[in-house]
Amino acid sequence: MGSITASRFQAVPLVSSPVYSNAVVWSNENLVAVVSGHFVTIVNPAMPFGPKGLITIPESKVFPIGVIEKKGEFLDLASGCMLSRCLSHEVRPCVRSISWSPLGLAPNAGCLLAVCTATGIVKVYRSPFCEFSTEWVEVMDISEKLHTYFAKIQYGEAHSQASEDGLTQGDSDDEPITRLGSRGKRRRHSSPPLISAEQYACRSAMLSSVVVSWSSMLDNKSRRGFCILATGTKSGTVSLWRVHEPQCYSITQGSNPPPDASLIGLIQAHNSWITAISFSKFVSDGSPELLLATGSSDGSVKLWRGYIDDLLKSTEDGHASFSLLKEVINVGSGPPSVLSLLVRDTSPHEIILAVGKGSGSLEILTYDISNGKFVASAPHYAHDQVVTGLAWAYGGRCLYSCSQDNSLHSWIIKGDSLHEVPLPSNILGVKMSTDVPNASDACFGIAVSPASLVFAVVRSFDVNLLNPMYQARSQKAVVEFFWIGGQKLQDGGESDDEKFPGFPNMDLVNWGRNILWSLNQYEHYLDKPLVVWDMLAALSAFTKSDANYVEQILVKWLMSSLGFECSPSLGSVLARVYRSLSDLTSRQLHLLNVINRHVILGEAKLNNEGQTSGSEEPQLWIKLLEMCEHNIQERLVGCIFAAILNSNWQHAGLAQMRLWVTKNEDMVKDYVKLLSSKVKKIEKRYVAEAEEECCSYCSAGVSFEDTEVAYCQRAEKHKLTRCAVSMIVCPLSPLWFCVSCNRWVSNLAPGTLFTLLRYPPPAQKNLQNGEVISSKPLCPFCGILLQRLQPDFLLSTMPV
Repeated sequence: MGSITASRFQAVPLVSSPVYSNAVVWSNENLVAVVSGHFVTIVNPAMPFGPKGLITIPESKVFPIGVIEKKGEFLDLASGCMLSRCLSHEVRPCVRSISWSPLGLAPNAGCLLAVCTATGIVKVYRSPFCEFSTEWVEVMDISEKLHTYFAKIQYGEAHSQASEDGLTQGDSDDEPITRLGSRGKRRRHSSPPLISAEQYACRSAMLSSVVVSWSSMLDNKSRRGFCILATGTKSGTVSLWRVHEPQCYSITQGSNPPPDASLIGLIQAHNSWITAISFSKFVSDGSPELLLATGSSDGSVKLWRGYIDDLLKSTEDGHASFSLLKEVINVGSGPPSVLSLLVRDTSPHEIILAVGKGSGSLEILTYDISNGKFVASAPHYAHDQVVTGLAWAYGGRCLYSCSQDNSLHSWIIKGDSLHEVPLPSNILGVKMSTDVPNASDACFGIAVSPASLVFAVVRSFDVNLLNPMYQARSQKAVVEFFWIGGQKLQDGGESDDEKFPGFPNMDLVNWGRNILWSLNQYEHYLDKPLVVWDMLAALSAFTKSDANYVEQILVKWLMSSLGFECSPSLGSVLARVYRSLSDLTSRQLHLLNVINRHVILGEAKLNNEGQTSGSEEPQLWIKLLEMCEHNIQERLVGCIFAAILNSNWQHAGLAQMRLWVTKNEDMVKDYVKLLSSKVKKIEKRYVAEAEEECCSYCSAGVSFEDTEVAYCQRAEKHKLTRCAVSMIVCPLSPLWFCVSCNRWVSNLAPGTLFTLLRYPPPAQKNLQNGEVISSKPLCPFCGILLQRLQPDFLLSTMPV
């Protein structure tokens, strides 16, 4: 089954075409980055034809690694080791590899994007959240750091080679490279060392990166998490860089330092080019590990393991942080073009590695770490040309592959082998809003959305099929988006009770199962960022065609979440939810809120209190929204009070929060009332906690009457916004903004709010210092990442 059976629902044209594999990646912020020749285009899939971000690749720098000494009257440039370098000629810099970091590494808590060029330079960029620009901002130069390290250790060479005229190794580590004048005379800013052609080729290969890859976020006993950035080079080495989360997050320029990377290890993984890298987390005997898969142009593929505790302690350059677990493919096989490593939740001791090769073959390698059993599936020659993209979906139950032969395939794993299944068709009725030609001739990468309901493919165009007057001039490639929520993940044998009553269409049954799987993933894995754009878009589309179908999905989810069986009617289920809100996790309340706002009540214009401005509205869902938000507000106030009492945590708005407790005394639990009374006794130690506040625009007083808005006491009242966390009047400085509920935040919520399993928490649970501060700026009512509100002409994220 190729891509002919699939139906794209939106596509974004590109002005330049990619050249290398893995040319599209999907971030945990719901942004899609695409390689398009000499720059990277960043697209918001929720607004594909809106603003875009851009990374323009500058001209590559030349590091002062040395000057080849003369042999007789000629430079030794014709030797075999220098031939490829002498013949290469880059007219414009081209991007070879890109990779998104996990959420939380950027100064605004977003994702960083690592970019590797065809000339071997690796840099890291962040979004221009405070620059009001489309160009992304460079924050790290990994290649410069690597050059500094190698220059310090003299590239690992035992003896530096001194030239006859007295020039010594290291004279110009930090100086510009020597240039030749128009007559060929050497003009020296400083003198680089004279080295042999072999030395020059070796040093150049050590600095020339080919592929980059970020690991997922790794847990840390302290508050700050970290992750690993790996770069593979032409020399066969993999450099490992540790990047920590910032101490604090901000949306204003210069409020916190840019991220930094520390070199923690160099692995001589292979003897030739590193062509592919993939990470995955793993837990063995209770010890968390990080798995690393590397592939080389010599055909070998290796699996490495590193203990997370060791990765955190590694501080010396060159320390071996990873050890070889197994060489899964030996030297001599076809070179791997893409790797995708996975540890499935259903088989926590089983490591699965998908390998796509330059020959077009696809292999699945399974390694059971509990017994050392290794199984390699027979190669599948589904593609006629190089495999350019692999992407797992639905927790490893489905694998998608694409190739330079312009084909797409979907696979499921049965036992230890792959079985091809049809690509799902688009039954949502969501059509493209622009005319993009169907003239593609090659695929260069595939990426799956966070909820696994959409995948994106980047293709180049066949210029012979384009209109030479306008299409051939402005459209060189395209990013296509396909719905995959109807993907069939079973091979027959489904029982009738798994189906949705009244919906014999198996496409609808598959959609229902896959949406429920995504909801359960967000429920059970609290470290998974809440990015549900694709799920909400699908449910909204189904609501317009058949609201009863969406109702059944939500009823099944709520019954499963609450762990009870009752009449499958919406009214009876919601009645049980009303009575069980305290037993729901904070993540479940957040999911309820965003689905309620954007699907059920999406057509009605809601204000922050959940009131509608239309005619008849589903009152049951409106009541649920009000009750959920009150429950979250109570949890938020209680978490802040507990953090102050147990950890001496400084937080604004104590007087306002205590007033809220007093005004809602009939609805607030006794546990929160007790905390409020305890906080009152210690409130004097906090400054500026008076109940009377001042207007941000004038000196008039402001009384506390509402949690969302306030008015000053002048004749011409100023309308003021209150912080959704602290309830104080927001300052005029830039604020955090929630694109889901349109609330503003000036003080961040404690991280314990987002990990609560019920409320009040068990009596024996105490808040520790490390749990108090929020790890990321999240909306207390929606659970999604807060951001700075951008003007309409600039790119912004849309998790919902």
